[in-house]
Amino acid sequence: MSMLRKGVILAALAAASVYMLIFYPTFLLAIVALGLLILVHELGHLIAAKHCGVWVECFSIGFGPKLLSKTKGDTEYCLSLIPLGGYAKYHRMVEEEPVVEGREEQAFFNKPYGKKIYMVTAGVIFNILFAVLLFAAKNMIGYPAYSPVVYSVQDGSAAASAGFLPSDKIISAAGGDIKTWGEFLDKLTVNVQYPIEVKVERDGNIIPLNFTPDFKEDKDIFGDPVKVADTGLSLYIPAEVGSVVFGMPAESAGIMAGDIILSINGAAVSEWKDVGENMRTAVLREDGSVPPQEDIQPLTLQVAREGEVLALEVTPKVMDEGSVLLGISAASGDLVVRELPHMAVYHGFVQTAEITKMIFIGIGKLITGQVSRDNLGGPIMILAEGANSAKAGFGYYILFIALISINLGILNILPIPIVDGGYVVLFTVEKIMSRKIGRFARECFQTAGIALLGLLMVFAMYNDIVRFFFK
Repeated sequence: MSMLRKGVILAALAAASVYMLIFYPTFLLAIVALGLLILVHELGHLIAAKHCGVWVECFSIGFGPKLLSKTKGDTEYCLSLIPLGGYAKYHRMVEEEPVVEGREEQAFFNKPYGKKIYMVTAGVIFNILFAVLLFAAKNMIGYPAYSPVVYSVQDGSAAASAGFLPSDKIISAAGGDIKTWGEFLDKLTVNVQYPIEVKVERDGNIIPLNFTPDFKEDKDIFGDPVKVADTGLSLYIPAEVGSVVFGMPAESAGIMAGDIILSINGAAVSEWKDVGENMRTAVLREDGSVPPQEDIQPLTLQVAREGEVLALEVTPKVMDEGSVLLGISAASGDLVVRELPHMAVYHGFVQTAEITKMIFIGIGKLITGQVSRDNLGGPIMILAEGANSAKAGFGYYILFIALISINLGILNILPIPIVDGGYVVLFTVEKIMSRKIGRFARECFQTAGIALLGLLMVFAMYNDIVRFFFK
């Protein structure tokens, strides 16, 4: 690429960055987040290669023509035109590549199986560890939560039988201290031996209560049946929108984070639970069944925004499992929880493991058709979700980066040719066979991978375009 063309492209990119910084700063933050995650992934490969004594000829963020480059030591560091990934070019990755005289010991091809696996999986490891660090940082800086204070007690419920009263503050359950409402609910699982002792603070006194919640059938995020505790207790959650999901009806209708919902189809909303109840009342048929999507009528939401009252029309989305959603979540809570460093890191590992497990389950259900392929998203969806998270606040932005980092790591470890997991399969087969795979077989393997990833990208981009421009 000529210097003039490079200069024109760099000037255009700089102008676009300034424009986005002024008019669309949240989208710029989303792009920065993606660039950071690509950098982290490729740094893993770079550091592992240098640790194993392999010459990294080129380290690039982006693909295609090089816009900027600088050689340091024996490695060329580049910023390339197409920002959809990056690479660390190892010396003599395959047998057919020529070896530089005197560099035979620094060739990737000559390294033992263990070191090869270490180098090709290092990017994934870095992405996962980066997510752990982000969660740990969020846990130390502080995250919003709701105080464990009872707002109301349902008549005839398990909580009423146990003696709970409005304004009770839950301070311990099953022998463990309780600081947030979420911690209390986490104690109530089907595997616990009931009754458990729950201590509440009431009028300055500590009152012990023996509590056995009822359990009801519900569905998890994949639509699978689960049993959840039906306590008969509720806390006060204001009807304020905390975040809006890209591609869902609320986003299309113009609902924004910070909006306070006042009414739905004329029915007053005083707290968050009224949002779901009023929406379902307006949508369900007389027999209580959910109508098909084509029969769903638009709802009129009155929201308060910056001192104004706006009327917005939104048509809820009927999900495959029968739930009806707008694509909004409540504001995050009335207190900030901060953890000590060791607990923050521990919970960072736990949160990363839970999300990783959930993503693998989701991939399995996508493959088997149990989850609609319409949920698959591409770059546009990622950027839009990143922009929404930046609008919602720093904590949501950190969470977004951590989630995408885990997704990037998992995508790269899948046994698909040309990504890291494909190389793991290739080298493992060679190890088992005790010989190298021939060039023709390897090229067929890689061509199939390129075709598969290409189709996946086209499908994801199609979903993005439909969500963004036609819904």
